[in-house]
Amino acid sequence: MRVMAAFWQQETNTFNPHLTTLQRFRHGALMFGEDIAHRFRGTDTDWGALLERAQSKNWELVTPLHAHAGSSGALTGSTFEELADILLEPLREPRSVEGILLMLHGSMVSERIQDCEGEILWRVRQLAGWDVPVVLTLDPHANVSHRMADMANAIVAYRTTPHLDQAQTTQLACQLLSEMVEGGALTQVKLIKPPLLAGLDSARTTSKDGPMPRILALAERLTVENPAIRHISVQAGFSYGDVADIGPSAAITCSRATDDYHKESNALAREMWTTRAERTVTFHSVCEGLQIAENLARCERPVVVVDYADNPGGGAAGDDVSILKAMLERGTRDAFFFSLWAPEAVESCFSAGLNKEVRLTLGCDHDLKVTGHVKALTPGDYLRRGAYFRNTIGNLGASCLVLIQGIKVALTSIAIQTEEREQFKLFGVHFESEKLVVCKGMNHFRADLEPLSQALVFVDSGKSCTANYASIPYERVRRPIWPLDDFQ
Repeated sequence: MRVMAAFWQQETNTFNPHLTTLQRFRHGALMFGEDIAHRFRGTDTDWGALLERAQSKNWELVTPLHAHAGSSGALTGSTFEELADILLEPLREPRSVEGILLMLHGSMVSERIQDCEGEILWRVRQLAGWDVPVVLTLDPHANVSHRMADMANAIVAYRTTPHLDQAQTTQLACQLLSEMVEGGALTQVKLIKPPLLAGLDSARTTSKDGPMPRILALAERLTVENPAIRHISVQAGFSYGDVADIGPSAAITCSRATDDYHKESNALAREMWTTRAERTVTFHSVCEGLQIAENLARCERPVVVVDYADNPGGGAAGDDVSILKAMLERGTRDAFFFSLWAPEAVESCFSAGLNKEVRLTLGCDHDLKVTGHVKALTPGDYLRRGAYFRNTIGNLGASCLVLIQGIKVALTSIAIQTEEREQFKLFGVHFESEKLVVCKGMNHFRADLEPLSQALVFVDSGKSCTANYASIPYERVRRPIWPLDDFQ
């Protein structure tokens, strides 16, 4: 069985003005051909699961592309076209493939294309035809379009946030692909998409009784009850992509023998709608959040202030200094701030050297002028040891630690979300020894840091990943849509 597989993930925050170039993918991960197997074999990842399956079933794998750029602004047109050409190259060869597995994100946007994944699938179909099964794995923050659903034979999204089940997701995708190739009966995808801009608690599964775990349990029950259904995938959507197909969805992978899936569609749509306003986190203003954290910081374990709205993991720039400025004004001491995207300041610190005094201008508006001392310099590479993408390499780029009025501030040359303690160790910081930690993040850091924390305090500074959707200048989303429009 000859299978083409490719991995191409980038989550586009269309409100981030910094375009994503090929260099951003190189900083993340960009590999081709046999290098992919060499890097990921034996890892608990999408590729690791696929390579294990291929070896056990004697599949011949064709692997043109692994491209990962995390979350950032829209792709340049040339970046999209160059990577698309690489992905499609095996399909232009005379020798055919019997199955196709695409490991995509589902919320990628370029300068010219709102639905990049839909465009990729369309181009795949133009070359491979409609008789070759195509299985799609997605992030649960995918904005799934009807175009994507129409051109895929199966859709399987991660079920956990933080995302810890990439390998299990790919195992299921491989099973569905194998059944279609060996059995000869292609499945179809039915998409359910209520008029929601956001919902399902942004896919969080950190609370067992939250909206996402509940709808996943419902999807499992519906699958068991109907033998024509092979899988139901649930996506919470990505609220920071200004696209027509924004929002939560459910994708039913099912038999083509019938189109009668109204019971399941109605149940899933009703669950998404009735839970739309439920959240398992509470957001505070900057000053309110810092006050709460400082009151708790007398405890033995670290208190974590989460800068939700300027999280690079959601595509924000990661250069907002609202919280840092407030900490300095309040006279906060003995705290660790991770991190601030400040490539020019990093360059200045490297030029100055360790233990030297530096004068820096920080922030997206260049409005915070500080004096500090350089306490650590690092090239920024680290091995992920936590549950999130375990045993893969992360990269902050050249980075430094600057002590500013009693606050240890990590400055990076690549905007990156907080993931785990290994990032902190690059600067000689041990999370367990800290009293107050500020991090830019949403969900993924929770797998490693939350069990060791006294409390998490979520702060909304109003930047491009704000939870206040009414303040975001959407132009392309379909209307009417909740919560922008009244449905009473």
